[in-house]
Amino acid sequence: MLRRLLLLLPLGCISLSATEKLADGLYAEFTTPRGVFVTELHYRSVPLTVASFVGLAEGTIASRTGQPYYTGLKWYRVVPGFVIQSGNPRAPENGDTGYRFTDEFVPGLHHREIGTLSMANAGPDTNSAEFFVTLGDCTRLNYLHTVFGRTIQGLEVLPLIQPNDAFSIKILRVGAEARAFKADLETFKALAAKAKPYAGPAEPGPAAHFDDPQQLIPHPTEALPDVPPRAKNFNFKLANFERATGVRVVGRLFAKSPTAAEDAVPGAYMHVLAEKLGVAKKGALAAYFADEKDWRVWLSDEAADTFLGHHATAADLAPADEAGRAVGTARFSWNEPLVVRAAEVRIVAVADRAQADEALADLAGTIQGRRLVISDRPGVRDRAAAAGAGVAGLNWLLGLLPQADAAGLDS
Repeated sequence: MLRRLLLLLPLGCISLSATEKLADGLYAEFTTPRGVFVTELHYRSVPLTVASFVGLAEGTIASRTGQPYYTGLKWYRVVPGFVIQSGNPRAPENGDTGYRFTDEFVPGLHHREIGTLSMANAGPDTNSAEFFVTLGDCTRLNYLHTVFGRTIQGLEVLPLIQPNDAFSIKILRVGAEARAFKADLETFKALAAKAKPYAGPAEPGPAAHFDDPQQLIPHPTEALPDVPPRAKNFNFKLANFERATGVRVVGRLFAKSPTAAEDAVPGAYMHVLAEKLGVAKKGALAAYFADEKDWRVWLSDEAADTFLGHHATAADLAPADEAGRAVGTARFSWNEPLVVRAAEVRIVAVADRAQADEALADLAGTIQGRRLVISDRPGVRDRAAAAGAGVAGLNWLLGLLPQADAAGLDS
């Protein structure tokens, strides 16, 4: 095991280099003026992305002036509480590697924790050399950027990094499998040929995964060109979710609620819309009606079974009064802002972002195996959620609650 001494850094920061014993695996050691941090690379889950990163760090895929491409990097973008970004030796000028590669999205690899290593891009399948490390919970970036590593040592160093700090990257291979991992051009091309390219729509629209026809959320215009294209990015996110999981989740924002005639039969309006958008049998649909500040969510037959923990029966959809006795509309509530009626879920107005996040985390909990509590009907017990990807994508849809902090919704 390598051994190094504690160093007193220029700004008084003390950090250990990556000398602690590492388990078998593939790692990247980042040496900065503020200290050393080590990321574990997910080479089994996202081999194409890791092959590119390792190849650029070691010079086996692309080089620059006879040295590995990642020589002379600086953290040219530092946003406290959000990310530190690099990968372009020529920043802020164009540092194109000369190639692009496909996204690799894997359920379970997310941006929730500080120290997540992920690819920067300009849209689907535009990965090249740029990468970032998260400085906090960046869940909103899930299914927009490929996660390919996590920081396992030196987390305390990350918030100390300053703009234009220079750093170096050293790839560490521990164990036979990691030593055998190839990051040459031939291997990279073979992996790229197997990757599943983006096949979703390029813009929101009537047939897309997401649409906001009345432009209820901010969008870029000639007068406001710097406004993030949230609707476009949200459409990419949901299309990427289907690319990775095979489950279609769609979202719609409307200025006006359904008419009284359309709403005469509970669930009928959402059922018709779900059929039209191809999610009645598998997947999910969320629709927001601005005039009533009302979210409705249609869970497909398959997703409803997962949500309930068993195949839905007539008794499950029977009406219920406030005490949970069967009387007129089924009501399963597990978090106060959420009410389930028949095959619909109405999202009642939520006072603040923290409440919304808590409620929506419960609704989306199937992807993380969290516990969904269905509490106020007899015979329906608290359930540990199974693998129900149909419900899992709804946290993104519902994260667009208009009363939420707009800055927190940037994609």
